[in-house]
Amino acid sequence: MGDDALSDPLVAAVRDRFVAVNGDHPMTEADDAYVREHFVEATPAAMEQMLAGRLPLPSYVLGDGTPMVPADHGTLAEVAGGLDRLHDWFVAFWPDDPATGEQEWGHYLSGQYVCLRDVTPTRIKAKTERVAEAEAAVELLRHDPHDPIGRGLLGQAVDGVLAVPGLDALLLPMTAYDRLRFGGPTVRERWVDVPREAFLTPVPPDWPLRTERLVLRPFEAADADAFAVGWASEEWTSLLLSRPMNRAEVGEMVRRRMETGDGAFVGLVVATHDGTVVGDSMLHLQGTGLTEGEIGWTILPGSGGRGYATEAARAVLRLGFEHFGLRRIVANLDARNDRSAALCERLGMRREVHRLGDFWSKGTWTDSYEYALLREEWRAQA
Repeated sequence: MGDDALSDPLVAAVRDRFVAVNGDHPMTEADDAYVREHFVEATPAAMEQMLAGRLPLPSYVLGDGTPMVPADHGTLAEVAGGLDRLHDWFVAFWPDDPATGEQEWGHYLSGQYVCLRDVTPTRIKAKTERVAEAEAAVELLRHDPHDPIGRGLLGQAVDGVLAVPGLDALLLPMTAYDRLRFGGPTVRERWVDVPREAFLTPVPPDWPLRTERLVLRPFEAADADAFAVGWASEEWTSLLLSRPMNRAEVGEMVRRRMETGDGAFVGLVVATHDGTVVGDSMLHLQGTGLTEGEIGWTILPGSGGRGYATEAARAVLRLGFEHFGLRRIVANLDARNDRSAALCERLGMRREVHRLGDFWSKGTWTDSYEYALLREEWRAQA
């Protein structure tokens, strides 16, 4: 709209109404850039309906005075069957609590639902529900960071689960201006960023892990030499996910495993106390609230038959259940892999699933097994 925005009586009236609701706070260049990315200029027709109290006020007013609204600013009125029906259609989403419906209608008309990607009654209700879940989860996790109910609630609130969108999907990033008009951290900062950092960001243990005969530690570049022979073997890789790899490809695999990423994938070298590399193991944190893990292992040619895989896997289970506070750990394997299936059973894991012909591997459809162990089962065994 440009520098003449404030000279337009209609724009000036909308801006005055906006300031009365939001206060008079400065918009920086960064704020303006954010708003232009996520919102569009209000039309004169829309501004007339704002002043009449029939459409929401602007979400933002740029530094040059331009009123900005969501791209779908008038869509709800169309869905409701027209502006005259919008109010009744909107409040009908709270049939058992008309006072809350009217309160949310007022919030909707204020234009202050700038946190939501889609401003609809269903998204407004979902945001309210997810924030309440996050509050309850944080209260539980302050007392026990591994509380499975707290982790599940927080995972649902932040990341969502099947058919339940989480706050990360519902909320826009928002901007520094929002901290001024709302007088503190944004909804995303309070209920996504802070609890995710506090409770959903894996913290690595002190390395290495030591067992009676073994050392488990993160990968190092020199480990590529130890794994090159095994990964060159057609026979050794036949039941693994990857095809054989040459020395350069093994070096790249090791390099990737050295990257910490978000901490949810823990790849470990398994070596004897004298430093001889005998295999590797992994733990992939996943599931709602990072409460579940997948375990895996390989033992290099010439090192099998000595119980190394069992000893290392027990250490990784302990890492998952005790350090990361997982409530369930699974192992997925090719059903032809008899030795790994036997290892799962030595670990006390239950075969929960036998999928028939579900997995495409190296030119053929194969069966697969899923084994699982709950934390309470592991504790009972221990």
